[in-house]
Formats: sequence, C-alpha cells, structure tokens
Amino acid sequence: MKSLIIDCLASTDGKRVLARDVIGAGPRTVKGILQNEGINAKIIPIEDLNINETKKYDVIFISAMTSDFKCVKRLVEKLKLKTDSKIIIGGPIANDLYLLEKIEGDISIVGEGEITIRELIKKDFNAEGVKGTTYWDYDSDELKINPLREILTDLKLITPSTEIKDYKNYFSARVYVEVVRGCSNFKRPLLLCTNKKCNLCKNGTLKCPLNINPGCGFCSVPSVFGYARSRDEDAILIEIEELLKEGVKKIVLSAPDFLDYQREEKLINPYYPEPNYEAIESLLSKCKELANKYKANILVENVKANLFNERVAKIFSKYLKTSIYIGCESGDEEHCKLLGRPSTPNDVLKAVKLAKKYNLKAQVYFIYGLPGENERTVKNTINFMHKIKNYIDKITVYKFRPLPMSAFQNFKPNISKYSLLIKETANKINLEIKKKYIGKILEVIISERHFKNKNDAIGYLPDSGLMVVVKNGSQYIGKIKKVKIIKAYKKYLEGILWGD
Repeated sequence: MKSLIIDCLASTDGKRVLARDVIGAGPRTVKGILQNEGINAKIIPIEDLNINETKKYDVIFISAMTSDFKCVKRLVEKLKLKTDSKIIIGGPIANDLYLLEKIEGDISIVGEGEITIRELIKKDFNAEGVKGTTYWDYDSDELKINPLREILTDLKLITPSTEIKDYKNYFSARVYVEVVRGCSNFKRPLLLCTNKKCNLCKNGTLKCPLNINPGCGFCSVPSVFGYARSRDEDAILIEIEELLKEGVKKIVLSAPDFLDYQREEKLINPYYPEPNYEAIESLLSKCKELANKYKANILVENVKANLFNERVAKIFSKYLKTSIYIGCESGDEEHCKLLGRPSTPNDVLKAVKLAKKYNLKAQVYFIYGLPGENERTVKNTINFMHKIKNYIDKITVYKFRPLPMSAFQNFKPNISKYSLLIKETANKINLEIKKKYIGKILEVIISERHFKNKNDAIGYLPDSGLMVVVKNGSQYIGKIKKVKIIKAYKKYLEGILWGD
C-alpha cells in the first residue's frame, strides 16, 4: 500500500506566502505512524503537488488548519476527478465535526491521530466504530460521527518520521519538534460565565458547571489535546539529532507553552507549580551540544508571560540564540480576564523587559476582532503596543477566527473601525523596529528564488523566521551568506551580499 500526505498547513487559498520556512510536526507524525505500520508514505507540500501523480496512491492524507478551508476544498475537488484513493483529512481543520458535509473527503480525524490512524490501518481504513473519526457512509448517503477519543497518555506513540527531504527547503526551514502536547490553561473565558459566584476555574479545573470549553476563548488546544503533558527527553533528543544529520539547521522545540515542559504530569493550572527549571536546563543543555555539533540552531517559541521569570531568562540566554513568542492578545486587563487569559498585560510587559535584559528577541501576539472588544479595549491595546515596542523584535497580529471546539466557536469576528487600528498600529511599529536593522551585516540562510525577480532570493535569519530578500542571491540557494541590510518593510528586510 502506498500513501501520500499533502501538507496544506498555512496555505489558506492554495499557496503559502507567509511562514514558508515552517515545517510543522503534524505531517511528519502521520508519516512516522504509517511507516511504523509497514505502509510506504511520502509528504508533499501543496505547492509542490502534481495532481496527476496522486493516482499512484491508495490513500491520501491531507493536513490543514481551519484557515486552509478554501485550499482543501479545491484540492479535494481536483483529487476526486483524478483518483479513487481514500481521502482522509486531519489537523485543526477536522475539529469541525461536520467538515465532510462541506468538503467531500471520506474520513476526518478529529484531534490526536496516533491511536486513530493505527486502528484505521487495522480495519483497512473502514472508519465504522473508530473513535476520533467522522466518515461519509455512502450506503446511507450521510455523515457518521463517531465518539471523540480520549486524550493520548502514552506519548511514546508519538513517532515522527525524520525523513525531512520531502520538503525542498528543509535546510533553511524552522522544523518543529513536539516537546509538550496540550495546554495547562484550564481557566474559562468569563465572558461566557453567568455564575458570578463560581470560582472553580480561578487556577484551572477539568469540569465546568456551565460546560464552557477550557482555555482562552479563542483557542481549541485544551479541548482537543487536553491538559499539558511532556515527551521524554531521550525521544526528543533522538528526533532532533536525526533531523540534524539530514541537514536541518533550525529546530523549534514546539509546545503551546514550552514552560509547561515536565512541570507536572496532569497539568491544568497555568500558574503553579513553577517551571521545572532542572528539566528545562537538562533538555536545553543537550540541545545546545547537538546544535554545536551540527552547526545548527535550536529555538524555543511559545511561552506564557506569567511563567517567564528571571531564572527562566537566565537559562534561555545560556543555551539559546532564539526569539521567544508571547501571547498578549489584548492590552486591556479586564478584557484579558473575559477572554480566559492566564497572563495580564503587566505580565507581558515584565516578560519582554526580562527578554531584552538577557538579549532574547521577544515577539508578541495580538488578536483583533475578538468577542468583548470595544473602543476602550482597542485604545488600551494600542497604548500597550507602544509601551512594549522598545523591548521587542516584532508584533504579530491575527484576525479573530471562531475555531471549532473553542469556547468562542459560535462567535463571529467583531470587526469595527477600532479593530483595524490594532492592525495598523502593529504595521507601523514593525516597520519602525525593522528600520533598526538597516546598515547591519547579518548571516542569512538563502532558501529559494524570489517569486518575481529570479535573480534575487528569499532568505531567513538563523535565529528566527525573519525574512530577508537578498539582491542577486539566487545562485547561493542552500548556503549561509553575509548580507548587508539596505531597506526595511513591515514584513521583511532587503539586503545585498557582503564580502564576496
């Protein structure tokens, strides 16, 4: 049996424009499961797919996010014309239990796939009675929804493939290695809470009397993946070294919050206990040894501001050359409480100041159009952006999307004239920050030809995902070159080769 995994992650309407240097953990995990079960498997990013080649495969997996709906719908329509292969859709897009009524796939995998895929293989991909799936019953011509699967407790079943060369840009990409699955924020968004006397979720609780989904209201991670639990250090290090042997130069230790790593076994409290400093230092020190051995970089991304303290900053600065990503979402403290956030804007301010002190580049997330947003919350968010701009390397702004299985799944984006001010402010601040790079000489990994000017190239900084357009750099794809930055734009830098 031959299987194909089509990576549609972050492809939106069919082609990745941003985050082209990201290789997620999901498709590699699916490939590893299939290979361990004796099935030939190959990954193809959507932009590299030749639709005529798909007829060679018996089963086709599609990995996508909710925002990739248009891309996946169009892809499945094309596949149906070319092949009789079984089409299985997974990833965050499949958290919509009624997805197969909108996209004509055969099976969807809801949530974690480690056990579900193995069961499907044993049943020759007949999804009847398989937990964690929905499927189209062609005899009755209706969608069947099986019960959800319990969360995975044996993380040794996470067996990602390290055959990374399925991706053309593996040498310049940020390759994600899963460290923590699930999230420790089992608070609830107070915007939905009608019982003002209830205090059960102050520090997190598994059960809510009102059945409000856990976590920040806009996020589905706690509902889908459950409480935070960590993979074994040895498994993580083996996976990293195998990827580095293949020529990967940037590894991201992936987690909804890296500071949840080994913090507790069944972690639902976003505040206590403190980070497991010893486990974090042990992992990072060994990652540093591997990075030095293979001349690569190890990066950490998401951290909760309320857990990021001076002791963490010292450990990070000792072993990492990295950007850290901190969620703020709203700069209004009361709004953060209504959203179910574990951190306040003041926590974020303290965290970015610590990051700056220890030479760690901080990037901060915000969302516009959120439930509960109004003129006051927008004004406070904009003021807060200006308050942190001297301590950070970038602001990332997203438009609110109602994700299936999140507490806010039934809300629509609340886009007003005030909402757009958040996006406009972020663009102005990002341009202001990027102008500070002008005149600097930086090492850049040359990744691919420019989309329009074939003499130029797209590259990335080794310690982050910051994009650099390198003039006349197309002949150096795959190499690390020194580049002098001559221009700055809100989303990328432009530079010329230096020293050649």
